[in-house]
Amino acid sequence: MATTAKQNTKKSYWGWLAVIGVFFLTKAKWLLVLLKVGKFATLASMFVSLWAYAIFFGWKFAIALVYLIFIHEMGHLVAAKLKNIPTSPAVFIPFLGAAIGIDPKKIDNAKTEFFVAYGGPLAGLISILPAFALYTTTGDPYWALVIQLGALINLFNLFPVSPLDGGRIVSVLSPNIWLVGLLALIPILFISPDPILILIFIFGLVTWWKQFKRNTDMEIMKHEENVLTEINKEFSFLADQSGDFGYSEITANQFTSLFSKIKERKDNVNRYLQNNEGFTFPVLQEKKRTEIKKNKADKQILRRILNEMNIREDTLEVDVAIHLDSIVKSIYHKNENRLMEIRKEVKRVKEYYQTSLGTKVKSLVLYLALAILLAVILVYAMGILDASEIAGM
Repeated sequence: MATTAKQNTKKSYWGWLAVIGVFFLTKAKWLLVLLKVGKFATLASMFVSLWAYAIFFGWKFAIALVYLIFIHEMGHLVAAKLKNIPTSPAVFIPFLGAAIGIDPKKIDNAKTEFFVAYGGPLAGLISILPAFALYTTTGDPYWALVIQLGALINLFNLFPVSPLDGGRIVSVLSPNIWLVGLLALIPILFISPDPILILIFIFGLVTWWKQFKRNTDMEIMKHEENVLTEINKEFSFLADQSGDFGYSEITANQFTSLFSKIKERKDNVNRYLQNNEGFTFPVLQEKKRTEIKKNKADKQILRRILNEMNIREDTLEVDVAIHLDSIVKSIYHKNENRLMEIRKEVKRVKEYYQTSLGTKVKSLVLYLALAILLAVILVYAMGILDASEIAGM
């Protein structure tokens, strides 16, 4: 009974330390920056985690845990490199595992995301194999513990909730599976309200909600594209009047007139936002909320352009020393670059989850095969540990 209470106390400490870790990740971003700077970021953070785990669980357990986490993360790293996706070094975070930084926009589709995510638990499976050989040779239950721990870590990561690997893996089938995973977590949370599970549920809920709002985000991006296209027609007209050899036919009146037109549009947007931003019915008034977001996007675009036009708003006078053609061309090209970025992102988001039936079937088979194999290994290791515990009694 005392041993069980002690184990529960340690589990509780681990969980709440994870919560503290998340706090520092969100409130003290400089800590991650420090860890990522320098050639030895992975090694330094690894030793910090090793020390932290050893305090609570002993050195033998800590070494096994850090080894298993390291190989798991290297699996993600190798998979990303094979797809030519840039990553940051692996950084260990005590009581939260480890992570490598990947810009989501560098991943073009769910098939690639599957590949990168699958690399972690697959490498985790491979990391268990030496422990099998060592247990067979020595019969030491410690190696059975390593097998059990490795199987448990990687099997847990296959749970179909984002941001766990399993959530990213099943996205190639359908991101709607995330909701199924979240619903499955609810009874588990009632039975065992572990802080780590609570964090996973919260992050998973946020990720699913973002995916659920994907169509709205697409609508806003397309709106931004339309606004920029419309405004850039005006700048294109002025830019076409720029003569050769640095001579400009753009007049101050034309420039000022365009400024006034854009400013009037921005003032209308500001009035709309002042009258509607207080709206607070997220479900019943979703259309209204989308319109507010569109107007906020308008405001950012118009404010940037007005600032770049460099006109004193009080008198609408243009500095005679300013080369109007240079300003017009600069704004025009910036708008075009932004339009290219928007169109590329719209295309990426639209096509992200479009995969063939063959890809879905292969992915499902690989996912289930890995999960079943890890589950069998877990049961096998638990059997060894139970037998050695009985023998020790």
